Order: sequence, then structure tokens, then C-alpha cells
Amino acid sequence: MLVAVTGSSGKIGREAVASLIAAGHKVIGLDLKPALTAGVRTVGCDCTDFGQVMGALSGVDPMPGRPDAIVHLAGIPMPGLTTDQTVFAANTVSTYNIFSAAARLGIWRIAWGSSETILGLPFTTPPAFAPLDETHPDRPEWSYSLSKKVGETMADEFCRWHRELTIVSLRFSNVYAEADYAARAAIEANPKLRRGNVWGYVDARDAGEACRLAIEADLSGHERMIIAAADTVVGTPTAELLASHFPDVPMRGPADGNVSLLSSARAREKIGYVPRHSWRDR
Repeated sequence: MLVAVTGSSGKIGREAVASLIAAGHKVIGLDLKPALTAGVRTVGCDCTDFGQVMGALSGVDPMPGRPDAIVHLAGIPMPGLTTDQTVFAANTVSTYNIFSAAARLGIWRIAWGSSETILGLPFTTPPAFAPLDETHPDRPEWSYSLSKKVGETMADEFCRWHRELTIVSLRFSNVYAEADYAARAAIEANPKLRRGNVWGYVDARDAGEACRLAIEADLSGHERMIIAAADTVVGTPTAELLASHFPDVPMRGPADGNVSLLSSARAREKIGYVPRHSWRDR
């Protein structure tokens, strides 16, 4: 396939591009930053501008023709980087523009970056149960997570309007690229620092692989799925973490060893996602 990757120079974007190319797909990047992968053409595109999105997805000289699929990762990647209104507006409008342009152009496969934060981070109200999965109530507590909730609601409606359309909302956990692992020592010393996302994480390489798997899978309609590592980001056993920080949260599955409290079982079932990277391998 020819796949357009928005935010192709970002933390997940770079790995999604690498995974797609390794699988034999052709990639065109849409980003305001230059290409970071050799041989991948990047088209300057502000995804909050609907005209630019339509122009880029309908064909750019000398690469005419629309792509077969879109991996949408452009936007502001976390809360606190700018004002709340800016985060919400940028993420919501860019996602609407991608969904709307794709439907108008007949691009029927989309995977996009939703977030674990939609589940209730920072869990000042404890989770309803653990491990968390896609049946857990959505409880966005920030403008950032609200933008992801709105994006998933838009995905529901666009897929209802256009029965040919498949949208996969990838609820990424806290993404770790190579440089990010240096911060793990502080978390190990004080696990309370990551209580707010139940000690979840995902390696950027696994996140990029999930993007590829999502657009290759034989799916229909809108699918939501958590993308996380198989383990927690700390060495403390999971059962001990729960007893110390969430003693009253009911368990719906085993808490053996260092098993993650974010379940990727649905992603494994639907797209074949199996996380292959852990900080423990380092």
C-alpha cells in the first residue's frame, strides 16, 4: 500500500514509517518537520488546515494519487506542552480534518493515535477494575484526554456515515523512545511517580508496529484498542503496587509478576499485536 503518515517525524511516527517500509509498503510523510527517514518523502502539511490536508491526500507532484491508508499521528502529543485550549483545538481539528478528507477522497483505512489518558489518568479516582481494558469507562480528566475522547466519538460517527470506512483508535500508553529510558531510574526509586498511569508504558518500536498492523488488519467500522508493553515500568511486583496504591480496585485478571495493568489483549486478538520490547531487556 501507499500509506500517508501524519506526524512522521515524531516519536511514534518514525517507528511507524520504519515498520511500514520493512513490510514493503510505500510511505509519504505529512509533517511540518523535515523527513528523518532516508528515502521517505515528507510533504509539509499543517493538519489543522483542512485545505492543506485535502491537497496533500489527493496527490502531490511528483507523487499523484491518493494513498491507500493513513496513519494519523500528528498533533500535540501530551498535556502541558502548551495551553489547554491549544492542545484541544489542535488535536481535535486535525483529527476531524483527516477523517473528513479521507471519507471525501475514498481512503477507507485509518489508524490514529488515541491515548491511555482517556481511561481516567491521573486516577485521582481509582480505576473501576484492573487490568484496564476497552470495557473500562472513559473518564477523560484533562483537555488532552478530552480531545482523544472527541476523536474517538468522531470515529464512531464517520464509520456510521461511511460503511466502507475502518478507523482504528490506538490507545497508546506512555511511549518510550531510546532517550526516555534514562528517566526510569527515578521511577524505580519512587514508583509513586507513575501511579497516575498505573505504571504503564510502551516502547516506541512496538507502537510503530501497532500502526502497521492496524492498517493491514481485516477490520470494519471503528475499533478501539490499548497498546501497551506486557510489563510495568518498575521492578516492584504488580500485586504489591496494587496493594500499596489501589487496594480497593477489584481484579479481573491475574496480577502475577510484573504484568501490565493495561491489557493489550484486544489488540492481540484484532490485529496480532504482541509487544516485543521491554526495559528489562536493556
